[in-house]
Amino acid sequence: MKTLVLGVLLALAIQSTAQGLNVSVKVELEGGDTPTVVGKTNLPDGTMLMVTVSRKASSYMGQTEATVSSGSFRAGPFSDNGGALNPGQYVVNVFTPLAALQPAAVRTIIGEDGGKLRGPCTKPVTDPVVGKSRVVDCSITVKVGGGKASASQDEASRREQKQKQHDWFVRACKDGCDLTASAAARRGERFDWDKCNVACLAGEKP
Repeated sequence: MKTLVLGVLLALAIQSTAQGLNVSVKVELEGGDTPTVVGKTNLPDGTMLMVTVSRKASSYMGQTEATVSSGSFRAGPFSDNGGALNPGQYVVNVFTPLAALQPAAVRTIIGEDGGKLRGPCTKPVTDPVVGKSRVVDCSITVKVGGGKASASQDEASRREQKQKQHDWFVRACKDGCDLTASAAARRGERFDWDKCNVACLAGEKP
């Protein structure tokens, strides 16, 4: 009897895999205002995940990797420069890299291109190298902390994020113009670095 039951369960599992995996992802937070994301999912063990916690009001975003083990995953803790997150509504996003980057055992279940993934937590993507694939992309709204959100902390965070983006843009323009200048020098061509940099900086969004 036990052999028969196990055989039926195995057959159902194989049939489910053949028809596709209807993805389920549930998350909750631990750790108060420096939360860790604790998740439950039916994705196969070994599945690599990217977990993002973000808040639009403060332009905050933290991201880390996680791996499914025994149907669970943990990511975090998330903080604001090592300190507490501003209390309020945040969005937890659970995303999988392309199936081609997943372990072989995982691809056996989700498909070489993720084509066996099903449900509202999945979406098609197109990669210039790999081509069309299907990934998990699930967003859940959560509440962080028990107090009232600080408008001044949100504003300070927005200013900080904007400054970081500006600094990154300035470095990217400099590096791009340096590379172009080097290439022009190798070809014996004249190159106006200042003009290149001014044109690049003009493309920064306000």
